[in-house]
Amino acid sequence: MYKRSWITKSLIVLLLGTIGVAACAAPATNSEASVERTAAVKRGTIRASVSASGKIDPAAQVNLNFGVPGTVKAVLVDEGELVKAGDVIAELDTDDLQLAVKQAEQAVATQKLAYTQAISPTAGDVKAAEAAIASASASLNQLSKPDEIALQIARLQADSANESKRQVEFQWDQIKDKPVGGMPRDMMQSQLAQATMAAQIAELQYQNVKRGGNTAQLAGARAQLVQAQAQLQRLLGNDLTRGLAEAQLKQAELNLEAARQRLTDAVLTSPIDGTVAQLNVKVGEQVGVSGLRSAAVVSDLSSFHIDIGIDENSIGVLQEQQPVVITIDALPDETLTGRVDYIAPTASDNAGVVTYKVIISLDETNQPVRGGMSANADVITEVRDNVLIVPNWTIRIDRQTGKAYVYTQRGDKVEEIEIVTGLRNANESEVTAGLNEGDVLVVPQKSGFFGTQ
Repeated sequence: MYKRSWITKSLIVLLLGTIGVAACAAPATNSEASVERTAAVKRGTIRASVSASGKIDPAAQVNLNFGVPGTVKAVLVDEGELVKAGDVIAELDTDDLQLAVKQAEQAVATQKLAYTQAISPTAGDVKAAEAAIASASASLNQLSKPDEIALQIARLQADSANESKRQVEFQWDQIKDKPVGGMPRDMMQSQLAQATMAAQIAELQYQNVKRGGNTAQLAGARAQLVQAQAQLQRLLGNDLTRGLAEAQLKQAELNLEAARQRLTDAVLTSPIDGTVAQLNVKVGEQVGVSGLRSAAVVSDLSSFHIDIGIDENSIGVLQEQQPVVITIDALPDETLTGRVDYIAPTASDNAGVVTYKVIISLDETNQPVRGGMSANADVITEVRDNVLIVPNWTIRIDRQTGKAYVYTQRGDKVEEIEIVTGLRNANESEVTAGLNEGDVLVVPQKSGFFGTQ
């Protein structure tokens, strides 16, 4: 039966729990006491230990599930079969996932081309853009600064018109105050008006040529220049354009990586060498990402260990590599051995019970050990050879003084003798003073054992 109690038998608790404790004074001798039990002082080996229980776990065990939902296409191993790390256990139908990978690869290729164009345009495109800028700039300059010949012609035309106007004005001055017939006078006034208007028009035309193109023409020329400059900038690529192209390429690459990962997740692969302990999928089944049970369980049965909890009162005597004696509930007639492999540096508090995790590795054995079996572990903390040993039930502790006593059989007399104890375990104690090998210890009926007089 699996024991989940994490309470260990520390040396102090073992002493107080197994050695009789009394609160009475020690009589010197008792020759008439009736003897209940006897034991002889022996010389031998005594071992102190700390005990706890736990369950046996394999060296490693992994629960495997598909990373994507789908339909099981193939199951490639049987339950109980040995597998190596990287072996495929089962796989899903991946037609859609493979298509998604191809589409993602195409998207990456497209974005790479766009990025390349953003950072390094072709020489022909750059030359065409530069030529467009030169043409637009020339047009704007021509409109902004008039042609010198056209300006001279306009100036001459304006001067000629003004000269014609002055001649008509001179002729008009000659006749305007004289009594001449009506027809010549009227014609002269008309010629003067026409000459004046022609001079004004010629002057305006000169000013227009001098100023250059009109507002609409200048605006159009400036717009063409800006457009040509922008085209060249796009080809050469500014920081924003390059940054956008780079971000789009990275996103496409991430999408491809995710598509490939989904394809990988559709294949159930063992990450360790071991045995297929459970196989819970069949061909044609629909599976999800997670469920009540794993799709497969792989266990490394090459070695086993036990995780136990040791209370804070006993953890101080434990060290790594200490030997351990192990008994298994399912194998009551067998005793296994092991070693302390790991002691946690920090404690766990479970409902006020402070314990430290200790991992015990089992030595190799031919016994049919399996994961999940309940086990008891006795960690051997100290061993002393060739010492005097007495059963704990023969020892009485005086509560007031803390001294230890035993009753000895000496002929017809029973004497109480003070002793000095050393190493102790659940059943026996070492005696360092007060007794000799072969002394007979007794428990009188009228002794104060276990609090009675």
